[in-house]
Formats: sequence, C-alpha cells, structure tokens
Amino acid sequence: MTRIWLALGGVLVVVVAYLGTAGARPDIMQPASYPVMILGFDGMDPEFFEYFLSQGKLPNFRRLVDEGAYAPCQTFKPTKSVVLWTSVATGKTMDKHGIVDWQLLSEDGQRKVLASGQSRRTEALWNIASSGGKSVQILNWWATWPAEEVTGEIVSNHFPRSLNEDVAEVTFPLELAEELEGLSLPGRVEANNALAAAGMPVFSRELADSGFMPSTNFRARFQTAAGVFNDDMITEQSLAHLLDSRGQADLVTALFRTIDVHTHYMWRFIERRVAQRVYEELRGEGRPVTEALSHTMDEAYARVLEPVYVHEDRRLGRLMEQAGPDTVLLVLSDHGFQFRNYGFNHYDDGRGGVRAPSGVMFLWGPPVRAGVRLDTPTLFDVAPTALYLMGLPAGRDMDGRVLTEALDPSLMASRSPSWVASHDDGSRLGGTAESPVDEEVLRELRALGYIR
Repeated sequence: MTRIWLALGGVLVVVVAYLGTAGARPDIMQPASYPVMILGFDGMDPEFFEYFLSQGKLPNFRRLVDEGAYAPCQTFKPTKSVVLWTSVATGKTMDKHGIVDWQLLSEDGQRKVLASGQSRRTEALWNIASSGGKSVQILNWWATWPAEEVTGEIVSNHFPRSLNEDVAEVTFPLELAEELEGLSLPGRVEANNALAAAGMPVFSRELADSGFMPSTNFRARFQTAAGVFNDDMITEQSLAHLLDSRGQADLVTALFRTIDVHTHYMWRFIERRVAQRVYEELRGEGRPVTEALSHTMDEAYARVLEPVYVHEDRRLGRLMEQAGPDTVLLVLSDHGFQFRNYGFNHYDDGRGGVRAPSGVMFLWGPPVRAGVRLDTPTLFDVAPTALYLMGLPAGRDMDGRVLTEALDPSLMASRSPSWVASHDDGSRLGGTAESPVDEEVLRELRALGYIR
C-alpha cells in the first residue's frame, strides 16, 4: 500500500451489470451483444476507495470487486477532466481527438473559448453506436454541448444550467429539454437538504471559516461543490426518467462529479491538530512530502471523505437496480488524488511534484469472470471494450485494447474482437461553439483551480 492501507488500485470503474450473477456460464450460449452502461465517478481515488471498501462502507462497489473484474486505471497528463473523459469516449489520445485543454483558441485565433462538442475531431462512442444501428442515452458528459444528432437521446453537460438561463441545443432531440424541465428537477434547496442528509458539508460562512486556514479559494470551492452536487442529482433523475419512459438504450453513459469537487476542498476539515502539525513540519523545515506525512494526511482525510464515498456507493446501487438484466456496466474514474503542496490535487498548480494519480476500473456482468484482476487498464481501453461488448468493431486508430482477460473464454471463442481501420471519414475538423453559460462554467473551473 503506497498511501493508506492496502492497494486495490485506481478508480476507473468499468461495470458490466448483470443482476443476480457473478459471471458468465459456459454452458449457456453467449448472445451476439450486450447493452453497455458506462458510469463515470470523476475523481474517485483508488486508495480512499480501497480503505472504505475494507471497512465495509461500500457494499455496491464490493459487488463489483467480488463478482467482476477490477484494477487501478492508468490516466495521463494533463489530468483535466474534459480531456480525459473525451479520451474515454473516443479511445484516443488528446492529439487525435483535439480537445487538449479546457479552453481552445477561437476560430479567428484571437480568444480562448471553452471546449465544446464541436471541438472534437473524431467520432465518439455515441456516434459509432448510432452508425452501427444501436441506440444511445448520453448524460452530463463533458463537451457534449451542443447536443448532436444520435439514435436516441443526449442530455448535454449544459442542460442543468439551461434550467436557469436560455441555452439552445442542450438536448437531442430538442424537445427533450422541455420534457425534462417538467419533471420538478431538484434545485439548490433540495441539493442542500440532500447534502445534509448524507452528512456532507452545506455551505455557510460560519462553517467555511471553521476550516483549517480558510482562504478565498477554499470558500469558492466549497460553494461550487453544492452546484455540482445539484447537477449530479439532475443527471440521475434525468437518466431514471429516460430508462422508465423509453427503456434502456444499447449504450448508456452518465458522468457524476460529486467525488471530484468535494475532494478538492474538504481536506480543510481535517482534524485541526493533525493538519497544523503537518503544515508546520512542511513549512518549518522546507522538507518535501514524505510517505509518512502523506500517510498521516490520507488517514485523517479518509475520516472526512467517508460520507462522500458512501453517498456515491448508494447512487451506484440505485443505477444497478435500474439497469437491465443483461447490462454490462463500465464504471470508472478519470483520475485519483495525491497530497502535494499542502493540499490534495491531481493537477500541477505550478509548483511541480504532482504525478497523474490513477483512477479505477471495474467490469461486471454476464460475460465477465468473477474476481479477475485487470492487466494495467487505461482510459483508452473503455471504448474498444464497450464496442466489442455491443457487437461492433473498434477502430485500429484507437489507442486502447479490448480487456479480454476479464471476459469469459466461451464468449471470446464464439466471437473474437473485430477491427476497422477507422470510424472517422475526415468530416470532423474541430471547431468552436460558444454558449451563454460558458462564463459560468469558466468561473466554476477557476474556483476549482483548473484554470487561472
């Protein structure tokens, strides 16, 4: 164990959900394809995850580990979520898919603008699945605005903001936005009530001032977290509505950011006695962060973060119950966290010393072997694996592989992975699109320290 207790790995979770089974039965003919549900838990850290797992706090993630395949998932720099999640969706490095940062140059080269779905230069899973005759339901994925035409539905990452500001093309089809708005979606009051019920901090000036060495950045992150938590509530409710009203699509993806944003600021609530001692050691001697100091802070932070991980485990449980009996769930995180520069980060804040901390990955479902350790999976492996499970070929220009070690030999014997040269026809050139809520998104990213 490098940080806290025993290491199970990163938190990119690929879950293949088959309710009531721990793996494929070789005596049953394997179907030609499986529906796939990809659930992203942004920022879930492998070592915090493994500690809570060892303490019996995460019963639904425990099912994924015991009944499916699991390992830490390798990520890459820059650990910027819009870059990483686009690589998950395309199976390609950022130089291929074109989204290399939160902001890109405008078409006239004079300004920086927020990356959008139009910035992508290559097909994503939902495009490939639609072209292959599959249906899709895509929710809250980074850089999915403006929502593009697919066989199914897209609820873009700008949809939650459109509830308070007029933004076009936040869903596909367009009329889906009005349908979802009629669901009495939760607002900030409901989000604060849910935070309190989960034992998570609800912003107030008094509580913020009680944190260890409170700063302007800390207060901004604290306030931002409630908004993201609200977005995740909207995403889950929207997904439940789609599953109930339309049935589950062949490909479902949904992204939840609660763990990431809370991990960015809640370390300020670490026990003051511990935080003060570590801070004085680092400041007084100018010493680097040692394994011992990192271990001390990790242990203290785990006590603070527990309700966040427990909350997301319950979310996973609800989604597992809603998934169809043949579903393959891929559950993942794009990165973890590490204690550096007196804070918990996954990006370089300019002072150096921050690696690209792994996430985790799980596969779980009918064709998945129980208890398998994945062989150094990466973010790029999600797309080829999902396409194989859906009975579609992957592109040879993708940078990942099919995670065959997790799959039952009878499936592999009946159907080998297939490949085409590329799913791209050269029509996606990359570009920019600007929305009325871009500045609001940029303020959120600044509060989290992602951009300056």
